[in-house]
Amino acid sequence: MKINPRQNFPLDVYYQQRSALADVAADPYTLAIIDFGNRSRFSHDKRLIIGTPALAGSHLLEVWRTDEIPETGVVGEIHYRKTPSLIFGQILMDSNIGRIESITQDAYRQINRLQQELDYPQMIRIWNYLSWINRHDDGMERYQSFCVGRHQAIDTSQGFESHLPAATAVGTRDDKVLIYFIAAREDGIQIENPLQVSAFDYPARYAPKSPAFSRAIVKQWGESKHLYISGTASILGHETRHKDKLLEQLDECLNNMDVLVAEAHVQTELGINDTSQLTAIKIYLLPGEDLEAVLSHVRKRLGDELEVLVLSADICRNDLLLEIEGLFSGKKSLLSR
Repeated sequence: MKINPRQNFPLDVYYQQRSALADVAADPYTLAIIDFGNRSRFSHDKRLIIGTPALAGSHLLEVWRTDEIPETGVVGEIHYRKTPSLIFGQILMDSNIGRIESITQDAYRQINRLQQELDYPQMIRIWNYLSWINRHDDGMERYQSFCVGRHQAIDTSQGFESHLPAATAVGTRDDKVLIYFIAAREDGIQIENPLQVSAFDYPARYAPKSPAFSRAIVKQWGESKHLYISGTASILGHETRHKDKLLEQLDECLNNMDVLVAEAHVQTELGINDTSQLTAIKIYLLPGEDLEAVLSHVRKRLGDELEVLVLSADICRNDLLLEIEGLFSGKKSLLSR
């Protein structure tokens, strides 16, 4: 159990046994605790509970920790904790109060105002959990409506594509829209995958407005570099590969992540060169798919060192069976392997 923060590490992300929840929650340096359950909700003990039930890794909590005691506050519907270096924010809205497009637009405009008012202009990483993401409302799939609402709210002035955060957008089966994020004073470094069309350049067939995110971001936090890999799917170019083939999709996801890790190392001297050296991955698995096959395949390919969480979620395309995001929080080095 950690007692003192690591100095000159404005953000530390690690995984802790659930049995340590009381200690982690009582730690004044804890910024947030990410947990998973059947419904998205806030908790009084610094936990943010996401409505993607844990199929594997349920004994773990994801802990975000700083080297300064964070200040807490509420602006509009956003609950936040901030230090001089960064801000962690979360907003939870009912999905039945209107169309997903308008809910998303409202949420993102609130986030933008918070960033401007408190002076954390650089969005680094954002997570979006949308109820019933594949459902059609008014002739449009909810994920497409989300993309439109997000696009309407963000700054789309010339060159905006070079300042987009890493992001995840997956579906829950509750009645909430949950968005949480980390923003900073200074920008990160955008990483794109040469094997994929950048999401912001997708053709209109996927959504009237293209998805506004980067494939990955490298962010320097004091003496540590973090890599945030967006939700990554079995896509080459802009097209889904290996329809209805779970393990082939899994391999394609991991191939894409390997490319991103390698690109990040070349561009930023990150210190790792493949997915197996990440701190953790989260696999969002479509309900009903073969969990044991996924876990076995991942361990054979990646080994046993990184944390693997598997979460039940709907994926943004109907022909995708899973999606994977990755985190490197600066604790490994090629020199030590």
